Amino acid sequence: MGAFGEFLGFDGRIDRVGYLWRSVAAVALIVILACAGAALLINVVRPTGAERYEVGSQALTDAIVLLVLWSTIALASRRLRDMGLEPAHIVPLYVALWVVNVVLLEPLSRQTPEAFGSLEAAWTVLQVLAVVPLLFWPGREVVTPLARFDRPEPTAYLNWRESGG
Repeated sequence: MGAFGEFLGFDGRIDRVGYLWRSVAAVALIVILACAGAALLINVVRPTGAERYEVGSQALTDAIVLLVLWSTIALASRRLRDMGLEPAHIVPLYVALWVVNVVLLEPLSRQTPEAFGSLEAAWTVLQVLAVVPLLFWPGREVVTPLARFDRPEPTAYLNWRESGG
């Protein structure tokens, strides 16, 4: 798996420590990309006109949010697979809740924060609590096909341990 596959790929499994360091590295890389994109927008696009700057900054923000979401889902699905769970059953539910939050809860909580602010806060708490099992749940042991050959078993045909040779 290449460097991009480590952060954006869905294949394989990762353990707790691998999930933690890949998450930290992904956040660091995305922050570096965001800073570089913002510097590019400020130095190149902003002097040419404010309208192009607004469009560019919105496109940069959208791209970064999608990159973060993709990386988060890829790492979480690999970690879920290591925990013995099927990501195809859990990840779509998370994505659906995320879409409901972005499309429905955030606009409603901006208009009437006293009515919908607690729901958005609950979603934030749920997101934080979803990371806890990913970091602390032990991975399942994998039995490789070659593990049965670690200790040779005697056979009825030839027992080399007792034959002395």
